[in-house]
Amino acid sequence: MPNNIHQNLLIAFQNADLETIDALLIELNNSEKEKQILLEFVDSTDRDVQSFVYSKLYDHDGNDVIQAAVKGLQNEDEIVRISAIEIIGKQQVFEQLPALINSLTDSDELVRCYAAETIVLLGAGLKDQLVMQAKAEQDEVARTGLYYALYSLGATEYLTALLELLDSESHVVVIRTIHHLMDIMNAANKDAILSALHNLKNRELPVSIKEVLNEYLD
Repeated sequence: MPNNIHQNLLIAFQNADLETIDALLIELNNSEKEKQILLEFVDSTDRDVQSFVYSKLYDHDGNDVIQAAVKGLQNEDEIVRISAIEIIGKQQVFEQLPALINSLTDSDELVRCYAAETIVLLGAGLKDQLVMQAKAEQDEVARTGLYYALYSLGATEYLTALLELLDSESHVVVIRTIHHLMDIMNAANKDAILSALHNLKNRELPVSIKEVLNEYLD
């Protein structure tokens, strides 16, 4: 590794200069060395740096990355916790299913949502656990992930619950629901899903929702 790039990276990390860090990592052009540098700063006291590091670690593999992700599940920053969940899902770390189950009761609704979505990838036998959580869950964002997970695990009765979330007043909920519906669409549910999405498109909608619908329906 050229010493000047390494030195400049250290300075950029210390200054929490994320734009410079990103540019220097591209210039470095070495996946293994990039991973090692990121792992050096996984415990940064700067929340922006930590979030950046975990988002970048998603692109890397290895036990050291998994260990960082496991640690990240306990981080005070919800963005770090979400990135940690995504890393565990991508690397298929089945032994971390208990930790993901714990994340279903996280204080942040989006973390709970991501945990449910990731459990689909790792735990086909956890439907009963997700059903219990879905009954207790009060937040719509988290319910999008739970209903998607349950449908994906064979509980097709949750399609109705997922479709009902299209009526949410939250654009975040509606957009996540649209993405989930398109992901689960098949020959059996295609008519119901497309009908619901076309009905939604005919309403007065925020631009953000219209753009997502146009992506799928046009």
